[in-house]
Amino acid sequence: MNQPLVKFKSHLYFEDKDNVSESERALRTAKGSKIMTYKNGVCSGVAFSDLFEGTYFPAISLYKNATVTANFGPKFRFPPKQTEYKPMSAAAEQAHIEYALADIVYHVVNEDNIPDFL
Repeated sequence: MNQPLVKFKSHLYFEDKDNVSESERALRTAKGSKIMTYKNGVCSGVAFSDLFEGTYFPAISLYKNATVTANFGPKFRFPPKQTEYKPMSAAAEQAHIEYALADIVYHVVNEDNIPDFL
């Protein structure tokens, strides 16, 4: 094992070396992708476009005594009018569907390797 041992807050950890250049070469762009922001249902514009493929999560960064109120749905007070949208709660439903399908595919592919417990 060539990983250095690091002590941090009275705990010991093995340090992993990040291969940044290798990871950057593996990134793929999702052409036409974009992140848009809305305030009270009015589009503030495209914040980012042609994003790298992956999963993105909504986040808010605040400074000192700033406050913010966010509504990720499902009941929007000011729904966007210019585009189709889904509430964040729909992502949970979609995840359950994807997990169920992944389980089904796994069992079909590995049906001869799964032991019988009955």
